[in-house]
Amino acid sequence: MNQELPPIAVRSMRNMAAVSCSDPDRVPFAPSMNNFYAYHYGVTTQEMMTDPASLMEPLRRYREDYDPDWIWNPIPFPIKPMETIGHNQARWPGEYWNLPENTPYQYVDHSYMSEDDYEEYFRDPTLYILQKVLPNKFKNLGGLRFINPYAMCGHAILSYAQFGNPAVADALKTLMQTGIENIEFLQKAVPLVMSCVEAGYPVYGLAPACVPFDDFADNVRGLMELCMDIVTDPEKVDEALEKWGEVSIPAAIANAKMNHAEDLFMPLHCGVDNFMSLENYEKHYWPTFKKMMLAAIDAGLTPIVFCEGRYDTRLECISDIPKGKVIYTFENVNLKEAKRILGGTACIAGGVDTHVLMNGTPADVERNVRESLDILAPGGGYISMNTIALDHVSPENMHAWRDTIEKYGKY
Repeated sequence: MNQELPPIAVRSMRNMAAVSCSDPDRVPFAPSMNNFYAYHYGVTTQEMMTDPASLMEPLRRYREDYDPDWIWNPIPFPIKPMETIGHNQARWPGEYWNLPENTPYQYVDHSYMSEDDYEEYFRDPTLYILQKVLPNKFKNLGGLRFINPYAMCGHAILSYAQFGNPAVADALKTLMQTGIENIEFLQKAVPLVMSCVEAGYPVYGLAPACVPFDDFADNVRGLMELCMDIVTDPEKVDEALEKWGEVSIPAAIANAKMNHAEDLFMPLHCGVDNFMSLENYEKHYWPTFKKMMLAAIDAGLTPIVFCEGRYDTRLECISDIPKGKVIYTFENVNLKEAKRILGGTACIAGGVDTHVLMNGTPADVERNVRESLDILAPGGGYISMNTIALDHVSPENMHAWRDTIEKYGKY
């Protein structure tokens, strides 16, 4: 590879060569991070979620210490707007939930739609979200349930009296304030990404988006409820997912383009081996999941798909994709089978056990990294990544990982 190119071009070409299932000059080193940037350099979760600029120095040190080929998106979730809107479906550090300063951000599964509400949702999904879901998910948006957009389309101006309702006015003021606080946060957070790019490091994960099944489960029906509906009302599930995908997929791609992202990060969590049968996966999960990947590819984005949980029985199914356009990263999979089935079709990322990184010795880490290289690197199409996003890991183990890639990851 031409070392006279700018550093960001060298790293990007290395990464994209792996994505295309060919051989770069060496295997890319791309750690997947959760709260690592904060914890590793003495910043609390609460501090970074309040003032993202607190991560500027940790990011500089991270680049200097470990020299990754691809940097995971460093922008955290913001506390202030979540408190303003009254977010009921997440937990974070601080007085709002009375949690310690290093408590990780945590999503809380909840159902905002009963099994009897499918027909109402089908009649008008947008109205259902406006009047039924949002007022329950965010306690300070209760007034949205009183908004009737159809009345607003009439010729009688009196229909706009609804906006004189104090509850409606409060909800709209809350939305405006939440928007202002998000913009203020992003003005401090975007420079984190720019600092990496200016230093010569590409950034991935700037546009996370859930596939329709997970998105509908997470935000409307509830994970357990939707999985049970597959058994009791499979046709309704499929119709709901199609309607959801028709809107959410273009929105995810538009968001990625707005953020100048080159990838669409897709974390999967409902379709694991020990949670859903392969038959149900193929019938109810895969169709809209595949549709989302193809839409992203058509838009010039690289889907980076994180397959949470065990994924051994899904490998044949998820191999039905265009060659050299998708990255699959696995938490728990038979690496040899993944390479046999997906090798040459999709780039495989992962293989480095996060539990070994966190709890093992440098020798354990080197052994684990070399094993993953032996299985996944031959023929190209491999990115060295950890199995679960990192919080705590010793400098010695991080260096052992990086040094092993540098020594044994060359083609």
